[in-house]
Amino acid sequence: MDIPIATSRAPARIAALDGLRAVLAISISAYHMGAPGLQSAVLALPVFYALSGTLITSLLLAELHRHGRVRLGRFVLNRSLRIAPPVIVVVVAVALLWPWVGGYGESTSNLGLAAGLALTWTTNIGRAFLGVHQGVLDPLWSLSAEEQFYVFWPVLAALLLPVGRGRRLLLGILVAIVVLGPLCCAPFFTPSPDGGPASIYYAPPLSMSSLASGCLAALVLDRLRRSGRWSGTAGRLTTWCSLATLTALAALFPADWKSDPLALLLTIPLAGAVAAACIVGLGTSDSLPARLLAVRPLAWFGARASYSLYLSHLVVLALVEPRIDGVVGRAIAFAVAILVGCIGGVLVETPTDRFRRWVMRPRTSALPASAR
Repeated sequence: MDIPIATSRAPARIAALDGLRAVLAISISAYHMGAPGLQSAVLALPVFYALSGTLITSLLLAELHRHGRVRLGRFVLNRSLRIAPPVIVVVVAVALLWPWVGGYGESTSNLGLAAGLALTWTTNIGRAFLGVHQGVLDPLWSLSAEEQFYVFWPVLAALLLPVGRGRRLLLGILVAIVVLGPLCCAPFFTPSPDGGPASIYYAPPLSMSSLASGCLAALVLDRLRRSGRWSGTAGRLTTWCSLATLTALAALFPADWKSDPLALLLTIPLAGAVAAACIVGLGTSDSLPARLLAVRPLAWFGARASYSLYLSHLVVLALVEPRIDGVVGRAIAFAVAILVGCIGGVLVETPTDRFRRWVMRPRTSALPASAR
């Protein structure tokens, strides 16, 4: 994952954060596959959100420090080329496999509705407001929440970061989203009528609280670095304290969380805020957790296959489970999903990422200096 070590230069890839992404994606997939004792894997989502917010804001700050402004068009293009291609591939694959995967998990049997929500980044809206179950495309609800947040956050950053007191205003906006966002979920504060997660789980303000925590962490870290008040010791201390807090939250997370809106309202925003601090620590210090997460196979999987795994693991489960039931079937489905994630990383993510980098590379004029 690219988070600038120093925001005055180009971002450097941090293997520990790629490893963290791998652990999160594998945990969520294993939970969906029915692995016992993993109900706290739900907390991986706010950690994902915090990762995303920290990354995006760090890239915006790096652009500001290099060019004196945020080039919004380049940001949007870069984001689209990174996120959209794997989603399009998965939606096309689901459409081709619809006779076998349509209606999985009591989801909608309307392919047009499922694909339409997925490709317009509104899956979370369909689930929270309309009760539309997406089945094998359900993981796209969290991506929808991200993309909705990034409709306005980069615009605000582009407008306010270059302004004198704009950063303070941005900090105030982010704090308001972190604190007030979950309170806006009051209309969804009811248990689910169908045994699934309560509607509050899918409500956009709850997700955006963790995204805002990541953005806030990046802004604060940038200020601390530029003032010389951040060190490797501070990074290691932040890493260990936040990891201990996340572990405690996971241990206390209730097994009946789907029917407990209050647990979701309290735990998810807190996990996102703590995760943002953990990400800052992992990305700025050489600690034991950072070294463990940076192990090459794990970091490679996080960088190149975790996204494909997350998008496709329910498709694999829907194909395997009816044919090989029980623990054996789910174990096979999990192994196949890991393999499909790796294949997607090699055949989809890597080529499209190379294309993205080619498109986004700095352009130089073909004219000689004397002619310019």
